[in-house]
Amino acid sequence: MEGLREWQKESLMVALNSKADLDKWAIGCDKDIGGFSEAKLEITAEGKGKFSGNISLDLPLDKEIKQSGYAAIRTKPRKDTLFGTPCWDTSLFRYLALHVKGDNRKYFVNIQTDGVVKTDLYQHRLFLRTPGQWETVLIPFKDFILTNNGVIQEDQIEMFREKVKTVGLSLMDRREGPFSIEIDWIKAMNTEFTEGDMDRIPPKMEKTDTSFS
Repeated sequence: MEGLREWQKESLMVALNSKADLDKWAIGCDKDIGGFSEAKLEITAEGKGKFSGNISLDLPLDKEIKQSGYAAIRTKPRKDTLFGTPCWDTSLFRYLALHVKGDNRKYFVNIQTDGVVKTDLYQHRLFLRTPGQWETVLIPFKDFILTNNGVIQEDQIEMFREKVKTVGLSLMDRREGPFSIEIDWIKAMNTEFTEGDMDRIPPKMEKTDTSFS
């Protein structure tokens, strides 16, 4: 029956619009290992999530820690059931879409799947066209890069898109100072001309034209 699922324009994965939504997210920064960065996640008066704080590159006294200056948020994995860990099936969608309002910092979008290696992350830069204004950013799922502990993997394994476990944002631009990005929602999305990773013929084209957009 999976093959009979109808085409959908979008599927909401997670929203940040209320204090109850905050419970679905985990937050961390280098302060967790003795660093000096600060990060928080809150709901604004307008009812939007706000990930903000201050990045410090100062190293803790622990000589084994060689690098600091990062902050991140991610959704919490949902509780296991008799059928395993509930995940998002994004296989019928082309894009990961985020409605955000950010600054000029360098953020990454992170996806974790329910794979064997728990430290694997699929990452992509969050390119903002209009910092300081709300915008919807669409990132093709196929453009995410497999990393492990921040290192790009030589063997790029295709994302297990039927089992997306968590999604989140991280800041690792190695710049000291404040940061702030607001998040409204994150969705799996198609455009009107796409169905999953396959192009659809625009409806205005002639039937004899078999080219794709």
